[in-house]
Order: sequence, then structure tokens, then C-alpha cells
Amino acid sequence: MSLKESLMRRVVEPAVVRFYQWRGDPVALWMHPKNKANPYALYEEIRPHGLVRSKLGAGATVSYTMVERILRDRRFSSSPVHARAYRPPPYAEGDPRAELPDSLLFIDPPDHTRLRRLVSSAFTPKAIADLEPEIRATTGRLLDAVDAAAGFDLIEALAFPLPIAVICRLLGVPAEDQARFRTWGHDAAATLDPQTRRVAESDSRSSELALTAYLQDLVAKRRAEPDDSLLSALIAAEEEGDRLTSAELVSTAMLLLVAGFETTVNLIGNGTVALLREQDQWRRLCDEPDLIPGAIEELLRYDSPVQMTSRIATEDLDVDGVPIRKGTPVIVAIGGANHDPEVFDEPGRLMIDRPNASRHLSFSLGIHHCLGAALARLEGRVAIEELTRRFPTLELAGTPVRRPLLVLRGFEHVPVRASRPRTAA
Repeated sequence: MSLKESLMRRVVEPAVVRFYQWRGDPVALWMHPKNKANPYALYEEIRPHGLVRSKLGAGATVSYTMVERILRDRRFSSSPVHARAYRPPPYAEGDPRAELPDSLLFIDPPDHTRLRRLVSSAFTPKAIADLEPEIRATTGRLLDAVDAAAGFDLIEALAFPLPIAVICRLLGVPAEDQARFRTWGHDAAATLDPQTRRVAESDSRSSELALTAYLQDLVAKRRAEPDDSLLSALIAAEEEGDRLTSAELVSTAMLLLVAGFETTVNLIGNGTVALLREQDQWRRLCDEPDLIPGAIEELLRYDSPVQMTSRIATEDLDVDGVPIRKGTPVIVAIGGANHDPEVFDEPGRLMIDRPNASRHLSFSLGIHHCLGAALARLEGRVAIEELTRRFPTLELAGTPVRRPLLVLRGFEHVPVRASRPRTAA
């Protein structure tokens, strides 16, 4: 790297972001630590303006109607290759990441159609429902190990180990490797945030390399020795003579790790904290467990595990009178749309029986609607069912600590305790 490039990445870019934060640029402000900790006030400032422009080269919206429209519009793509300033990742010779195709999140039809059809065959409603006994047993085992009266960290005790155990079970990862998967997934999640190139290219590289090499080896093993894992099912999946390549399998497995692990950690953590801060809602769930499935939809809406995504205009467009040039990225704030008062009455209020909570956009829309939505709902429901059943007196035992991320919104630590835990059945 030349001195000029080094200065650009380490000094100039961060200074530009800070300058536009000072000028009130909405995208720059999203990257400020204060707004990562609580983006909802900023969403309300942006909302009256519909689609806003950023000097950093993007548009942005928090309007439910506009977010919904953009997510469904095929003229907006999730593939970065359509961006005017797109440059392929500068992988060094021999870097295993260079061999991987983009995941389902970042490709367009017809490639997306083909890949999603093959992957969907392993995510049938029956396949997901069949996981409930194992998910409940894992949840019970994890909660049996806590000392509720002394207090425990909800994230360390349940929100992290439950989804990582489930995703590793699906991929056929041995139990002794689960700790490594947690670290890799944690680092990969950070790369999804809006950030300068200096940050994007720093700590995550070694984790990405290690994870890629591990999954390449795992795919090779499962080709030679199939088991009952989802990965083996994906290897066997075939339609009209078409199968996933080894590179596509690795890319899909990496997506499942981040999308199926980090988002569920955030659903359990964000949801439990929201309920414990509204003790009347928590007590009602303890007394009326039949409300929990609907409450999961409200928790997904109230403090969305995924706060935003982006789309890129593939042609010159007009969105509600605002011209969008071809190649311009538009950030769609899912978390903001889920708090739009035009759709949700009193959006800042947690209502576990909200009648239209399921209209949230937390799993996106259109062709990129989350494949693992049913699995996330299942894990979230089982976690809240077991927590409310076992610990009706659960309360916060300190101040929860947020992760410094915006796209994937969640907690690093949530201290809790329960004075009178119920005996587990």
C-alpha cells in the first residue's frame, strides 16, 4: 500500500465522515456511536423528508411505504456490482475467498432464483418444525446450568450458545468447534456495518480466512461422508439435474452462520431486555403463554435484530418525485420502517398483543425475504417460553451493554437475576 493510500484509509476517510456528521448528513450520523446505540430518534428526524440524499453518495429512507416499495422493486438490486464506485475485493493470490461466489443476499436473478430454489429444498416447514424438540432440550440444558438467584449474563448463558448450537447442528459442525464458530460469526457480522475501508479491512480478515478454509474442508468431508445435517442435504439437493457447486455450498454455509446465528442472538437479547424493561408485559407473558408467538412478532418489530439493508438502482429512477441515478445505493432502514406511525400506532410502545405486529419488515421482503425466518421465530419462541416459565421474577441486574454495531443490533452483555425461579419440569 502506498503512502497516499495509507493516508486516505487511515486519516482522510474518517475525517470526511466526521465532517459530514457535523453537517448533519443522515448516513454519516448513522455511523456515530450515539446513534448506533439508539437509532430511533434519528429515524424520526429523517422520516418527514421521505427519501434523503447523503453527501457520502447514497440515498436513505425510514418510510415504511418507501422501504416496502424498494425491497419489492426488481429495478433495485442488492448486488454491489451495480454501484458506480464498485471495485472487486482486492484478494491476494491464493486467498480462498477469491474462489467464492456472492451469497444469496448479494446476487440477482437468474442466479438468485436457481440458488434459492436449491437451498429452499432444505428449509421446508416440516424440517424446521422437526427441530423444536432439540431446540427446547438445548434451551433447557443451558438454563439448568444458571444460578438465577446469584444472577447470570443472558447473552453468555442462552442468547449466544442456543443459536450457535442450532446452526452448528444444521451444518454438522462438531461440538468442540462451536466456540470458534462463535468468534468467526461475531467478526463477520461486523463487516455488514456502514464503515470506512480502514475498519472494513482490519480485524475481520483472519476470521474470514479461517472460516472459509474450515467450511471448504467440511464440505469436502460431507461429500465423502454424508450425515443427517443440513449441509449434507444441500449437497444432495438437486433439481432438473442442477446441484450446488462446492464454492456455492461454502458461500451458503457462511451466510447461514451469520444470518442464522447473529440475528437470533439479537432477537433473544433485544426481546428479553424490552420485556424486562416493561414488567407488566413480562408478567402478562408469564401468566398467558399463549400470547408468546404473537409477542415474538412485536419483539421483532420493536427492536429489530437487523436495522437496515441497502439496494442499488440498476437504472435511472424516480422514487416519489426524488430522482435516483443508476448506480446509486439507497439505504432502507428496516428498524425505522417498523416504527412508522402511519402503520403502527404508538410505535415506540411495546405491545405484546399488537394486532398488526406481523406487518414488520424485519425479515425483508421480495426475493430476498429471509430463508431462515421460520427458524428464527422458532428459536425466539422457545427461548421466551422457557425463560417466562422458569423465571417469572426475572429482572435486569445491571445495565445491558450494546454491541457497537448498527446493521445487526444487539447486546454484548445482559445481566439478569430471578429471586424465585420455578423448578424446571
